[in-house]
Amino acid sequence: MKNLELNQNNKGVFPENTPDIIESLLIKHGLETMKELFEKFGQIKTSKEEEEFQERYEKLPGAHIARILKEVAQGKIRDENVFINTLQGSLNISEKTAKELAKDLNEKVLGLVQKTIKEEAILPEKPASPEKKDVYREPIG
Repeated sequence: MKNLELNQNNKGVFPENTPDIIESLLIKHGLETMKELFEKFGQIKTSKEEEEFQERYEKLPGAHIARILKEVAQGKIRDENVFINTLQGSLNISEKTAKELAKDLNEKVLGLVQKTIKEEAILPEKPASPEKKDVYREPIG
C-alpha cells in the first residue's frame, strides 16, 4: 500500500468520480448500495419503517469505505493488513472479499490519489517577478 499522507496543500485530491467508483465496487463485491436500499424501502409509511431505514442507511458500506479511504489518505492507516482488516471488520465481509476490495480500492482510488499528490508536488512555484524600473522617476544628475 502506498503512503498517501495528505497535507494542507492537497486536501480533496480524491478523484471526482470516487463515489461512482465506490458504488461500482460495492456492486462487484455484492455489498448493499444506496440505490438498492431505496429500492427495498420504497415509500416509507410508518415510523418503524423510518427507524429501520435510518439504521440501515447509517450502516451502508459506501460510507464506511469513504471513511476508511480518508483514514488511509491521512496516514492513520498505513499497513496493507490493517487496511484489509479494517474493511473486513467495518463491512462484516470475508477476508477474501476484503482483500479483493482492498486491491480494487488501491488501484482505482488510492492510486489516483497518489498520482494527483505527485503531480501537485511537481508543479513549479511561480517565480518571483523581476524588479521593474520605476518609470516615474527621473535620473539624478
